[in-house]
Amino acid sequence: MKRKSWLTPIVVIAAIGAMLKMTSCEKYLEYTPVSLYSEENVFSNVDFTRQALLGVYALMTLDEGYSKRLNMYYAVDNDCEMCSGNYLDNGRRDIARYAANSGNAEIQKPWNNLYKGIDRANICIKKIPESPVWTSGTESQKKEMQRMLGEALTLRALFYYELIRNWGDVPFKTTPTKAGEDFYLPKTDRDTIYEHIINDLLYAAQLVPWRKEVPLEERITKGAVKGLLARICLARGGYSLRKNTGMQRGANHLKYYQIARDQCKEIMESGQHTLNPDFGSVFRNHCEYKLDATYGESMWEVGLGKYRSGEVAYYVGNKVSELSRYGKADGGILAVPTYYLSFDSLDTRRDVTVALYQIDENNKRLLRDFTEIFIGKWRREWIKPEFPGSDKYTGVNWVLLRYSDILLMFAEAENELNHGPTPEAIQALRSVRERAFKGNTDKMPPILQDYEGFFNEIVKERSWEFGGECIRKFDLIRWNLLDTKLQETKENLRKLLNGEAPYDKVPRKLVWRNNGENLQILNLTWNMDSTAIANRDVVYWPNVADWADDISEDFITLLAGYFQPNRRELLPIHQSILDANPKLTNDFGN
Repeated sequence: MKRKSWLTPIVVIAAIGAMLKMTSCEKYLEYTPVSLYSEENVFSNVDFTRQALLGVYALMTLDEGYSKRLNMYYAVDNDCEMCSGNYLDNGRRDIARYAANSGNAEIQKPWNNLYKGIDRANICIKKIPESPVWTSGTESQKKEMQRMLGEALTLRALFYYELIRNWGDVPFKTTPTKAGEDFYLPKTDRDTIYEHIINDLLYAAQLVPWRKEVPLEERITKGAVKGLLARICLARGGYSLRKNTGMQRGANHLKYYQIARDQCKEIMESGQHTLNPDFGSVFRNHCEYKLDATYGESMWEVGLGKYRSGEVAYYVGNKVSELSRYGKADGGILAVPTYYLSFDSLDTRRDVTVALYQIDENNKRLLRDFTEIFIGKWRREWIKPEFPGSDKYTGVNWVLLRYSDILLMFAEAENELNHGPTPEAIQALRSVRERAFKGNTDKMPPILQDYEGFFNEIVKERSWEFGGECIRKFDLIRWNLLDTKLQETKENLRKLLNGEAPYDKVPRKLVWRNNGENLQILNLTWNMDSTAIANRDVVYWPNVADWADDISEDFITLLAGYFQPNRRELLPIHQSILDANPKLTNDFGN
């Protein structure tokens, strides 16, 4: 089914005493101030309330939202994903290398955008229950108003979760901002915020429908609420960087693992969501602007407007020449070489997640050096219909939550609660792995079934399943494994550099050719010696590229090069925000 936005042609949204008009579903980021509607007028009927709620959703689509910064810039480097470029820039590369300071150009707007979204959500959360429609409307009107309250609560919870996982303790406000009040709030302990948004999500889950009960669109449904709740509970019960104590696990963590387990179990038993049997189709559907009507694996997507927002398949994706028939892509997120090598060769996720090539002006695939391979789950050449040229805004939706995450969160919580995996936990993990080894399930690696072993299975499976989806860094932080995995990755890269086991059979160089527009590699799985390479049939195999020989100590040092454990797991607050609010200080990151 082709994606059909739920956005209405003419949109009016409430925003702190003024209204903003937005035009057309493909151009809903264009705002024109108007003053024809008060908040009371807006929330007096369902249609205008829906349009006000859209104003909260809309902020997710900006560059400082999930178009690129919040989801892509803040999530690398880790043991899977790495920012491109070998220099610092006081921007995204400094963030990736854990070198960001309070003057970094890329940390101001996302903070401000999240608080703008929170304030818009606060207006909806306050005004919807005060609407005459809430109590006196028809049953269908009441139901829609309840749904919209649930959506507003969920969006606010998401925005606070983003603030916490990037900055730690932050100012907390649940009422609309009014003229004359104190705008300068101190930080609130994150656990207080967590408690509030967890309770909000428990309530919101009662208000919103399951996906099969409503038309297919990018609005929040019950599975998305419960899935976000599970993710937040695992973060609350996991580790985070605390002032004066360093990395510390949240108190009473089993309580939150229990909530996460129960929410995931309800989704699994609902019959509303399942795995798409073909892993690659999940991401091709995104690139073809299709919503998942059949399986519901993509449980929550940020609805982005083609040519207007979203750098999916441009910033994240393989590099493509703007002179090709597909249009330009920059390829800003690389796959760490040892991550590519961690996949079993029979795991179908490997060649979807990692793209070894770029595309030139003649539409040919050209092999990349090993230190320059891309995260490839979304690719410009997969976009249908094609649109050539240099436009970076593809409009391909960003996926916030997939059903495989529900299965793996359930498995993780079960293991923690029972100090070992239950049969249900093992089956949940196995179902994800079996999809990956489609056609070769008899050859997939066994699943360890003791407590520590199964946890390590979860750590590995989540890396293979979600590489490029920009959640790995935050998984490693909540497990307190970020430093461990970064050091382990660097040690493995040095083994690869030196040709040591288990990388002693990795090809030093690859022999390759183009067959039409396609790329063929002669020796991806075996090492040709220099004599064999020199004596190859150059007519049929004209190209030789560095592979393991491309690894260098400089490259290894570059990965998360300025990371300091117990200091840089969180970002600093931008100096302009500190200057504006004397009650805030920078406790981390700088």
